[in-house]
Amino acid sequence: MTSFGWTEWLSMMGSFAIVLALLIATLIAIKKMAPKMGISGTKRLQLIEVQNLGGRQKLMLVKVNNEQVLIGLSGQNMTKLGTFPFEDEKHLEVCEASTGAKIETLETSAQGTFKNILARALKK
Repeated sequence: MTSFGWTEWLSMMGSFAIVLALLIATLIAIKKMAPKMGISGTKRLQLIEVQNLGGRQKLMLVKVNNEQVLIGLSGQNMTKLGTFPFEDEKHLEVCEASTGAKIETLETSAQGTFKNILARALKK
């Protein structure tokens, strides 16, 4: 039976440490370079919201070229349900009219926009 001396053990642990250090350096480099590996310039496709409907069905709201596209996903296919102009995120704003009465203008947030788009799509 052969016993390991301190030099063999130190050599083995040193080699292991070098391999781990190279692995960590490679992972960090990949993480930093990953965004640059994609499409150059600005991204034209943006996922705004996903709503799970149960099972394998989902509704997705996607922004493409300043338009919102409502897409229905199931296990077998993908269906375009509608296209709407893109609206920026807006908030509920309370304005005072000249008469002094408060008028609430409903400028919806992104989630409210999704609800409005879904309601319009279901009415068609």
